[in-house]
Amino acid sequence: MPGLDGTGRFFDNHVTALATRYRVRAWEFRRRGSFDFDDLVDELAEGTAGEDPASVSIVGESFGGPVAIRFVLAYPERVRTLVLINTFARYRSRVRIRLACRLVPALGWPIVRGLKDMIADRILAAEGIPPRERRHYHATVRMIDPAAYRRRLELVRTVDLVDRLSEIKVPTAILAAGRDKIVPSVVEGRFMASRIPNARLYEFPRAGHALLLTPGFSLANYM
Repeated sequence: MPGLDGTGRFFDNHVTALATRYRVRAWEFRRRGSFDFDDLVDELAEGTAGEDPASVSIVGESFGGPVAIRFVLAYPERVRTLVLINTFARYRSRVRIRLACRLVPALGWPIVRGLKDMIADRILAAEGIPPRERRHYHATVRMIDPAAYRRRLELVRTVDLVDRLSEIKVPTAILAAGRDKIVPSVVEGRFMASRIPNARLYEFPRAGHALLLTPGFSLANYM
C-alpha cells in the first residue's frame, strides 16, 4: 500500500526479490478526488477477495500504513503478516499537516513545484539516495493525481488508530528510519511496537523517509 503518492511505484525495486515467494501487487489507489479510508480499505478488500484465508501479506508505507492497519482490523481472517514502514497510528504534528493541506494548491504553480522538487532532491541526496533513484522519485511524483493527493493529505488529519493497535493479532514487522523528516518514524515505530502484541521493530538509523529507495535495503528480508 503506497504513501501519499498513491502510485505504488516506490516498491518497484523490491518486486523481483519478493516475487520468488509471493504473487506481488504494488498497489495503486484509484484516481478520484472524493473518498475516505473506508473506500481505500474496500479497494483492497475487492482486490484480495479471491485469496485463501490467512494468505495475504500486506505492506503499508507512510500513508499506506493506516490503510493497511484498517484492513487488518476489518479483515483479520485474510491476513498472514503485516509490515509497516515509516508510518503512524496518529499523525501528531497537527499544525504541519494543516499547513501542508493549505499549500497543496500552490504546487500547480511551476515555480513552487520546482522549489519543492529542489528541496526534496537535496533531502534525498543527504539521506544517501543515489541519482538514479532520485530520478525515479521525481518521475513518480509527476504521476500523482493532485486532487487525490490533497484528499489523502486531508485524511492524515483524521487518523487515530492508537486505541485499536492492541487488536492486531497477526505477526507484524515495523520498519522505522532514524532520519525521517516526514514522520518521526522511530518514535512512532517504538510506540506501535509497544501496543501491537506480536510486533517486531527494526530501526534504520541512517535512512530517511524514502527507505524503499535506500541502497542496500531489501523489503524481502523482513517478510
